[in-house]
Amino acid sequence: MCNYKLTVQVSANSQDIDGGGWVTAITFTKSIIIDTTDRAQAIALRDLLNRPTPATDPTGTPMWDRAYGMSNRECWQWQIAARHSSCLTQILQTAGIDWPDQGTPDIDLPVITINLATY
Repeated sequence: MCNYKLTVQVSANSQDIDGGGWVTAITFTKSIIIDTTDRAQAIALRDLLNRPTPATDPTGTPMWDRAYGMSNRECWQWQIAARHSSCLTQILQTAGIDWPDQGTPDIDLPVITINLATY
């Protein structure tokens, strides 16, 4: 068995364009290690994000709009289009991964990249 490294990026573009036509983007990145003893959480995350339709929150609202996934022998990666960055907390908590609410930036219409790799 092995540990997993969970790396999350939350990215968004500014709504403003500078005089040269450049759009400002910002990306927040955070990584945690999921210990071998918590392997079930890593598998729950993988299964949640590999569903054919978005998972729903307790009110029945889809947690994300679109998700694209790819994988190889050592990692899975998903790119998620969401209405708000808070969906990241919902996804990770649904999988049983301890990710506090204050640990996520407050961003509308982000692109969230989740990478789960063997470590």
